[in-house]
Amino acid sequence: MSFQSAIDSLKSSGKRALVIGLGISGIESSKFLVRHGLKVLLVEKQPEAAFMSKSKFAPFAAELREIGVDLRFGVDGEAAAPLLSDVGLAILSPGVPLESAVVGTITRLKVPYVSELELGIELHGGKSIVVTGSNGKSTTVSLIDHIMRVAGVKSYLCGNVGTPVISSSELGSETASNRSVLVVEASSYQLEACTVLKPAVSVILNLSENHLERHGSMERYGAAKARCLRLQDSSDTAVLNADDSAVMGMARSTRASLSLFGRKPLEELLKNARNAASIDESGSTGPVVRASIDGAVEVYPTSRSALLGAHNRANVAAAVLAVRAMGVTPAAIQEAIDTFAPLEHRLEVVSRDGGRIIINDSKSTTVAASLAAFSTIRGHFPEHKLVLMLGGLSKAGSWEPLLKAVVAEKKAIEPVVCFGKDGPLLAGHCRASGVPCVVAPTLRAGTMAALEALQAVERGIVLLTPGCASFDEFTDFEHRGAQFKSYVAGARPVPLSA
Repeated sequence: MSFQSAIDSLKSSGKRALVIGLGISGIESSKFLVRHGLKVLLVEKQPEAAFMSKSKFAPFAAELREIGVDLRFGVDGEAAAPLLSDVGLAILSPGVPLESAVVGTITRLKVPYVSELELGIELHGGKSIVVTGSNGKSTTVSLIDHIMRVAGVKSYLCGNVGTPVISSSELGSETASNRSVLVVEASSYQLEACTVLKPAVSVILNLSENHLERHGSMERYGAAKARCLRLQDSSDTAVLNADDSAVMGMARSTRASLSLFGRKPLEELLKNARNAASIDESGSTGPVVRASIDGAVEVYPTSRSALLGAHNRANVAAAVLAVRAMGVTPAAIQEAIDTFAPLEHRLEVVSRDGGRIIINDSKSTTVAASLAAFSTIRGHFPEHKLVLMLGGLSKAGSWEPLLKAVVAEKKAIEPVVCFGKDGPLLAGHCRASGVPCVVAPTLRAGTMAALEALQAVERGIVLLTPGCASFDEFTDFEHRGAQFKSYVAGARPVPLSA
């Protein structure tokens, strides 16, 4: 049974839909279901007092109750069972693991469930481009959306980038003859519950250690990412990173037409793909992306792009292959590459005063992302000293790749500022590697320490690229980045420990 059929069955039977999790996905799912005449039960495992005092979504509780949602707090696991007698379908928010107690309960009671992302894509009924990977997703989907708009193609940017798929006004509309192309950022959390997902274009950018505290192993994490490939066929396109062996291992599991991107020459990439895009750093006028589309070679200069770093040129190459699969012209792609503005909190220049630069890269919540940021900044500013800011809530995985790169550039480090809950842990790693560091209890203290160190050099950069989750102090990486910028603008020094 399709999920559209499940929705229709709920309408005819009078049964309720269960929404699990009072985050943005749960809120938008509930609103959608109510708009379409369905009765909705929403359960949130946090007690009401704790949720209302801590969550940025607290104001939505009253709004949902006003539109008729039966909202229950402090419900998890078997506590949900008495509420499920008249529930015909459950919608999972991304923060709800398949191994969670509440999913165990609905599975035992044979209540079918679907992820909000997959439900939205299926109910939309149009074409979708689904982008996943450990790093670069938001930049790539935003660039794809920008290209589509420059080309005059209707697109809807959604998913993990901030707007749930199910928010689209086209969902459930029988009169939408000219539907938008969904440009979807998909996290492993969103993909792991997908069973019928079949995007017109899937993109897997890379795979590195991330979210192991939820998935348990790289194998399970990779399997969640690969679900966007599982049901694709030869009419669809899979855009994969040829430089990433873990991603290329997924190529064997798809029947989609392959498009590969990477640093290898086009001729080598095309041995295993129909189309390809090669990143050439040695162009006479600067780096270019060379693409071979159905045998014809296209060249896309990136010298005018505001996106810094080789990792971003890989994102450009992936975007080129994705939109060419949708029929977008090379001229529109080049115009969009030249005019795309980088996203906030991603190598964002906060301040530039003479030879001193302050950069906000709060989005880097993994070691791999921080390594890419570190390498980019060192490559673009080799003469500058670097005050590196790492910290927050450390994830499972090794810090060795980043520390190895920092050790190689140790003469340029002034110093590493280790902040937040796991700042002492990171400082221990730094000291063991012989890297100078200081410890600060909070981001604010760390920012003051970094600014003080910056004033001691004539040409220097403060780079906030935490490599950690933000939840020790903040609601998300955007909150952390915004606070960092406010501290830079006007905070006063506070004590720190050496």
